[in-house]
Amino acid sequence: MGAALIVGPARAILRKGEKVTMAKVINPLLSGSASGKLGDMMVFDPRGYVRQYVRPSNPQTAAQMLVRNKLGDIQRSLKLLGLVLRTELKSKFGYRWNSLIVGELTANGAAALTAYEAEFNAFTSQQKTDWATADGSTPVQLVDGLPLYACASAIYDIAVRLGVSVPLTQPAAGNSVTVGAEWTDNTP
Repeated sequence: MGAALIVGPARAILRKGEKVTMAKVINPLLSGSASGKLGDMMVFDPRGYVRQYVRPSNPQTAAQMLVRNKLGDIQRSLKLLGLVLRTELKSKFGYRWNSLIVGELTANGAAALTAYEAEFNAFTSQQKTDWATADGSTPVQLVDGLPLYACASAIYDIAVRLGVSVPLTQPAAGNSVTVGAEWTDNTP
């Protein structure tokens, strides 16, 4: 049986009562654009990527939830970025600035995040409290104040390696108020 070119969302009947959503195809297959799932074989991404369909699996192990919660804490802190720093990061780090920062913190078994956590743990009790006060996010897994310190440190370190300047003071034990203000600055 030959393959048919289907344009637009369509449904094919496989067995009585069973339906599968077909991919939306514009132009002949693979010469134009396609998006969606083609049976249980291929998935077409709107950006032009094609990959094998993999049945989703979500075991929710303790280790998996630990990683997810840490990623969530990092994202909650990054969401609080003010207009000034966010615009600079997009300009200096590119449109995937967020991925660059998260990748920095999670690469090599989260080595950078672990190092920043060790630095943070060496702070005095008052300095940790000051960082927690400056951090407007509510972490689930990481201790209060650590997400802001780790994200700001990662941004500063990336900027140094790239040889660019960003409007962010190098995070240190005693400058949480300065970094916190720069983090949320919305005045252009």
